[in-house]
Amino acid sequence: MKYSIIPRPVRYDVKDNETVVVSDMTAVNCVRSFLSVGNALSEYLHTRSDAGENEIIISRAKSIAPEGYALYTENGNIHIKASTATGAYYAFVTLKWILMQVKKVDGKKNITGFLIEDKPCYRHRGMMLDECRHFFGKETVKKLIDNMSMLKINVFHWHLADDQGYRIESKVFPLLNEVASKRRYAYLGKRGQDESQPEYGPFYYTHDEIREIVQYAAQRHVRVIPEIDIPGHTTAMVAAYPELSCDGKETDVNVSTGIMPAILCAGNENTYAFLEKLFDEVCPLFQSRYFHIGGDEARYGKWRKCPKCQAKIKDNSLKNEKHLQMYFMGRINEMLRHRGKTCIAWNDCLGDELDKNIICQYWTFQNAVMVKKQAKKREVILSPMLDFYFNYSYGSIPLKKTYKFNEKKKGFRKKGVRVKGIEGELWTEWIDTPEAIEYSLYPRLSALAEVAWVKLEKRNYKDFSERQKFYKLYLRSKGINYYRLDDKTRRKLIPMFSHGKDGKEFKKNEALKKQKN
Repeated sequence: MKYSIIPRPVRYDVKDNETVVVSDMTAVNCVRSFLSVGNALSEYLHTRSDAGENEIIISRAKSIAPEGYALYTENGNIHIKASTATGAYYAFVTLKWILMQVKKVDGKKNITGFLIEDKPCYRHRGMMLDECRHFFGKETVKKLIDNMSMLKINVFHWHLADDQGYRIESKVFPLLNEVASKRRYAYLGKRGQDESQPEYGPFYYTHDEIREIVQYAAQRHVRVIPEIDIPGHTTAMVAAYPELSCDGKETDVNVSTGIMPAILCAGNENTYAFLEKLFDEVCPLFQSRYFHIGGDEARYGKWRKCPKCQAKIKDNSLKNEKHLQMYFMGRINEMLRHRGKTCIAWNDCLGDELDKNIICQYWTFQNAVMVKKQAKKREVILSPMLDFYFNYSYGSIPLKKTYKFNEKKKGFRKKGVRVKGIEGELWTEWIDTPEAIEYSLYPRLSALAEVAWVKLEKRNYKDFSERQKFYKLYLRSKGINYYRLDDKTRRKLIPMFSHGKDGKEFKKNEALKKQKN
């Protein structure tokens, strides 16, 4: 390729004998259905009102795949063809990659001609940010969405309810903000906790802030999927409303890491009534038809001792507490289905009894056999922790390991397997600053993007590494705190998890950044 583009297009032909000029005198001619893309392109080029020296022509072609596009030069003009606004937008993103690599001379950029045809391998190309363990605010989220959009990642999975905090404004249940959105310490575990610390929070997103972020993402063709993790990972929720638990005892929002015993009472009908009202409030805030309901790492100790839960098992002829969780998730699925949502759940909680419309998100390698079985019955999102958990150190998951993910070797290319897509995760137990987020994500997010967009047979790490050279220049130009250490240095720093700004990798990286700057 003449120009570096991530993810790599399906087809890129260079037209060495053709040059096209792009300047503020290049007009943008766009069909009405793609007007938002045309306006974005005009704004990017600072197109003048009297522009007309040449054109970028955006037209509709029904034969092109829904997120695909054709982008090519011809007779001094640039053409974009797509069947959807999303496809046209991705052509615009690719054109931005090209334009950023061409030096402007006398207000003009002379681009070598090209023919690009492109479409994604997977429909779901996602990135999850956990804002329960640490809260970052809307500007950090918007910056992340910008960077996702440049890599054609189309799903922002937003983890907003967990043991350490509840992050959505609630006018129906105000204690979710007064109690569940704050905790005694900012740091989790024993690291840095002392009584002189101020209380952490309350931190949560107002309804207006959520709508603003959802709209911001939609303009960049990113859909926002919220996650409220239930029935486990609910210490914060139970701290606000103890009657949701099996024993009704008061507790505090969690200030440690690991798996907590807190769990919603599945035998109490008031629990389901509470969640009905909560979903009535939360669902309208998000345009996406998908809703993540968690379901991971539920501990059944309290259910085993709870008369109401045991009665629910008996009354519904359930085998055990595992099947009680499937009963619980089934009822939640029905609630959300009636509100126009399709549920996603972590692989821990799934079984044959659950509605096949619930999408399985695969994360833990211990459940690989079960997940491959489920993948023939329901759609699956692949997020294996040893490949795509970016809270792990680069010593554990280097860039090459993420890029070399092979769904065929893992058994997800067999006949009948329904893989919806690929998603990366960033859990923030130890990541507490925007700089630590960026360091953890970049450049690994670009490898995830290419794995999700490019077919396995077409991926080439050597070629990808060459394109990384420009990508890192781009990250520097945007002031993004990307990972700079080489493999030799990385091997000496092998903690399993990234410890954010306090970790050895981060500190080494900061020192190297200062040297190069």
